Amino acid sequence: MTDARLSRKCYSEREVKFMKSYFFLMTVDVDPPFSSKQNYVIEDGIHHLLDLFEKYSIKATFFVPGVVAEKFPDIMEKIMKKNHEIACHGLKHTSIEATLNVHKQIQIISIATRLIESITGFRPVGFRAPLFEINKDCWIALYKNGYLYDSSVVLSPLFRNFRNPFQSRPFFLMKPKVNHDFGLLEIPVSVNPFLPLPLGGGWLRTFGLKWAKTGIKINFTLRSPVVFYIHPKDLVNIYTPGLSWYMYKNTTVCLKMLVDIIKYVKRSGGRFIKALELAHFIFNMGDTM
Repeated sequence: MTDARLSRKCYSEREVKFMKSYFFLMTVDVDPPFSSKQNYVIEDGIHHLLDLFEKYSIKATFFVPGVVAEKFPDIMEKIMKKNHEIACHGLKHTSIEATLNVHKQIQIISIATRLIESITGFRPVGFRAPLFEINKDCWIALYKNGYLYDSSVVLSPLFRNFRNPFQSRPFFLMKPKVNHDFGLLEIPVSVNPFLPLPLGGGWLRTFGLKWAKTGIKINFTLRSPVVFYIHPKDLVNIYTPGLSWYMYKNTTVCLKMLVDIIKYVKRSGGRFIKALELAHFIFNMGDTM
């Protein structure tokens, strides 16, 4: 962000410092377990993550499907007690949920929202589509349900919502209107622009630390917030006959890889914030970063 842009408004010293920061959003997609026999994947994975985040003073955003919040209320309580954000990850985490017509999506998102609120005591205002599969009707449904931000756009040609990987700053899907106190902001999932695949998850386990760190460095250089994601299942050995190798490759070392990522971000001057914090700041500024 240039000094000319900063001079358009009379920003406080704190706001200027905020805008010039390197932001890192640690997000956790709490996908449902493959079966009830694998509930330990959620329990153990989130336990590891909560301990890790506490050790390094990180506040994260957990994207949780409604049925997962309902099934694991004790875990949701632990997440909330650590002052992390719980956002919505659909209702049942099916690939078509966020691609239906607008009327069906309004209903599905409403049910998921009420479920999460009934368990956590807080109404979620952030959303990530299951498997990043989303259409424009979903954004309308989110707006109708009072959501502030979405984080489903992946800057990769592998996904139908593809955008330029070098233009990864948040942007308004629906700008706030006069006499309205909200719009709808998109906070895209970050990629390594030179091999545009999402930073985190199975991609981290497959392509390794050097690839992930390069992606983080490029995004920081572009002054773009890094939106990184991980699953509880990435940290737990879930080898099961019949599962694709991709589901368990390097799960035994992923926690160590995540520690390395956190240390790298901190050495680079990165600032860990929740997605909701970033959204609130951008709405208060009335513009994207």
